[in-house]
Amino acid sequence: MIYSAKERIGSMCVTRAGKVVSASQGRARVEFFDGRALDDVDVSVVDAKKGAFVEVFGNLALGVLSTAEAKRRKQAWAEVVRTVGEVRE
Repeated sequence: MIYSAKERIGSMCVTRAGKVVSASQGRARVEFFDGRALDDVDVSVVDAKKGAFVEVFGNLALGVLSTAEAKRRKQAWAEVVRTVGEVRE
């Protein structure tokens, strides 16, 4: 059976990784690896300063990623895009 990209992805919940481009008072602007920016991510539970890589679910940063892990995830995201096309929310 052949599945379309939409059927393969379905409605699975995933975290997104990105780079903090600015941070202040527990909030941050994060540039995600898919090229889109999301304002006002809650980084109050992690130590995320400008330049840090974070893992985000919804609008909450769950953790800070190492540079090596961020690079791995960025490459993995690029592979997803190559395989199924750009994923839209």
